[in-house]
Amino acid sequence: MASDPQTWTELKTSMAEWLNRSDLTAKIPEFIAFAERKFNRTLLVPDREETSTASTSGSRLALPTDFWRMRSIYLDSDPKAVLQEVSPMVLRRAYPDAATGQPVSFSINGRELVFGPSPDTTYTVVLEYYQTIPALGASQATNWLLTDHPDLYLYGSLLQAEAYLFNDDRLAVWKTAHDEVMAEIMMAGN
Repeated sequence: MASDPQTWTELKTSMAEWLNRSDLTAKIPEFIAFAERKFNRTLLVPDREETSTASTSGSRLALPTDFWRMRSIYLDSDPKAVLQEVSPMVLRRAYPDAATGQPVSFSINGRELVFGPSPDTTYTVVLEYYQTIPALGASQATNWLLTDHPDLYLYGSLLQAEAYLFNDDRLAVWKTAHDEVMAEIMMAGN
């Protein structure tokens, strides 16, 4: 059996060997993708931390394309001004009109940050966030997670494959796995 897969191709080969199945070749990329979704929800580690700086004079700013979850956000001013996250409803209630000034709060609306009040000048905004783990595929042969933790990728992907195989004797195992994933999603959401 292949050991320590370091690329998407090696991971697919290793999974086929571990499963001892040649009829799942077309499904293996899907198993890997499902495992990656779970990693994104649950694996909040320093390797995922990223910083982005942007200037804005408008009330909206696009989030980075690799944004997963906010850690902190502040205005790079003297002194630095940490922005408070509020819900979109609270932001609309606090700033219902065309009020301008130095932003003190923000909300995430889709793939954008919305500031309150609207900036009265150009501000430099610094975002510290967790980035999405780069998904493996034909155009992304490897990433930091596969390089550093090939066992996590292999076992996470095999878990998805085994769930697909409908082994009724293992139904309680998959129920437990489902419940754990749900709890992990809820924890990540908090």
